[in-house]
Amino acid sequence: MTLFQTLRQSIRWESSMAARRTASFGVPYNYAQMRYPAAPMHPALVPVVDKLDQTLGVRFNNCLLNFYETERSKMGFHADDTTDLQPGTGVAIVSLGHPRKITYRSKADQSLQRSFTLSPGSMLYMGSEIQDEWVHAIKKQKGVGPRISLTWRAFRAVESEKGK
Repeated sequence: MTLFQTLRQSIRWESSMAARRTASFGVPYNYAQMRYPAAPMHPALVPVVDKLDQTLGVRFNNCLLNFYETERSKMGFHADDTTDLQPGTGVAIVSLGHPRKITYRSKADQSLQRSFTLSPGSMLYMGSEIQDEWVHAIKKQKGVGPRISLTWRAFRAVESEKGK
């Protein structure tokens, strides 16, 4: 069974967002009026976080999963909040399932847009600098199949974790 199939079948997906389903593992994560409590890392994600640690030199402590089930599934333009991340880190996105395009739009000139295909098994790293100057989105895309994105963050220690 592929990682995509394992995650799709074994995760209890949060469905309160109309545009996509989500799940979170690791330290607590709050965004867009969603509150994800701490949850043990899913065993299937451990080899992924280990590989990211080897590749990027960052030990990520949260994985937010986004399940784009149909061609209508999307995420609107936004910049990720990096203020609670460990200094010098950003967001790593690992793509599973079908390819989807990510579109970047300049904050300074909204007519300036660039799109890139996120292929299955690919990893895209966005440092905090890109969040300062660009917003990004996963738009609706005709003819695509399901996709899961693993979005990894290294949050600063929360109060309950300090001193452990």
